[in-house]
Amino acid sequence: EEDGTAACVKDECAHRACPLSLGTVEGGKATCAYHGWKFGGDGACTEIPSVGSRGAAGISIRSLPVQEVDGLVWVWPGSAEPAAEIPRDLRVPEGFTLHAEIVLDVPVEHGLLLENLLDLAHAPFTHTSTFAKGWAVPDLVKFSTDKMRTLGGAWDPYPIDMSFEPPCHVLSLIGLEKPGEVASGTRAGECERHLHQLHVCLPSREGQTRLLYRMSLDFLPWVKHVPGIKMVWEAMAAQVLGEDLRLVAGQQDRMVNEGAQIWGNPMGYDELGVKYRMWRNSLAGAKEEPEADSAAAAAPSNEST
Repeated sequence: EEDGTAACVKDECAHRACPLSLGTVEGGKATCAYHGWKFGGDGACTEIPSVGSRGAAGISIRSLPVQEVDGLVWVWPGSAEPAAEIPRDLRVPEGFTLHAEIVLDVPVEHGLLLENLLDLAHAPFTHTSTFAKGWAVPDLVKFSTDKMRTLGGAWDPYPIDMSFEPPCHVLSLIGLEKPGEVASGTRAGECERHLHQLHVCLPSREGQTRLLYRMSLDFLPWVKHVPGIKMVWEAMAAQVLGEDLRLVAGQQDRMVNEGAQIWGNPMGYDELGVKYRMWRNSLAGAKEEPEADSAAAAAPSNEST
């Protein structure tokens, strides 16, 4: 809106169905790139150039319910009544300082990316040039489910707590003995220093995901003021993502072109990813439009239109 309030309208002009996202947003009005039709945050057409001031009366497009909470814009795209409450555990934890907030467009389906993020067993094989450099391959990797959270728990032997938060979020708390080092064989709560991560995997189109990454620390708060540190974090995030992307993109290729089943032989350390897939499949079986009606979607507030 013109006053900065977040709003969301269907990405389709009421005139010739051209995507409004191809146009511009100025003064709280979305302008179609085809013939310049303008729409407000409530979906009402406010101007039709070359027709006259009365031409827009009674013309509108769908406007979606929106809430802005803790720097995220939540949109309810379904036809059912919006959820009564927005999840509140995605904020930066008390005692932590936000150091990085990065938005990336990723050419893979959001579920595959979520399953990758929920899997820590691949780290010493995949991330050998980044955060898992020098990690030994443990004799046993196990995910222990928290009794209070069926989609969350702790990794063993790594000091990492992790959870999936519907509809498309992964939270992780990493215990650090020394800055930048993960201590094997300890629990996250036993460590003095911690790194907190939020990944939001927002489906943007078929086979595409918009990834929001937030990273916070409960130590060295002054680091966020170091000149150029944002570029450092962005480069690190892109490098880690690149290590994952070639593998996940390969999975997607096999699924789409060869009908491959990626959960043919799950292991014990796949528990969290399998539970996510079961949760998602249960929604698909319960409703005709699971992604539209099951849950709201979140996007970074500085990306909203």
